[in-house]
Amino acid sequence: MDLQGRQVISLMLVVEDDAQDGLDHVDGHRTVALAIGPNVRRGVVDPNNYNHTSMVRTIQEVFEIPAKTRFLTSARGMHSVFTDQRDLSTYKALTPKVALDEMNPPLRSLSGRQLWAARQSAAMNWSHPDDVPKDILNRILWWDSKGYNTPYPARNAK
Repeated sequence: MDLQGRQVISLMLVVEDDAQDGLDHVDGHRTVALAIGPNVRRGVVDPNNYNHTSMVRTIQEVFEIPAKTRFLTSARGMHSVFTDQRDLSTYKALTPKVALDEMNPPLRSLSGRQLWAARQSAAMNWSHPDDVPKDILNRILWWDSKGYNTPYPARNAK
């Protein structure tokens, strides 16, 4: 049952597990959370302040599970993400613009920052979580998404 007592077809609540040193630019306590289901409002960003406990509280309310702690009792349920208007439209998958089996270009075809980035990436230890040099990886990711001629942002002096 949903928060208004109706039968729920499905509901998925998704939250980022670990920012991996990529904290939000406004506040390191913020993260991305997604609510997916036919009774979830579409095309909106909910400005309400929720936290992980809010998500657990919402799950408990949907499944009518009594709160076990005072933190869950006082947590804000995510009521504003739901709507009375059920949307049963099907999911429309996007066709990828890059083939998933496309290989990286050979080093001999690269130059400048692209060649530097490829060599740095190849030298990184990817077998252990969080064991790559974050400053170098941030630069590689910046240039890969923004273009290799786009200047990397200067660090603010503190």
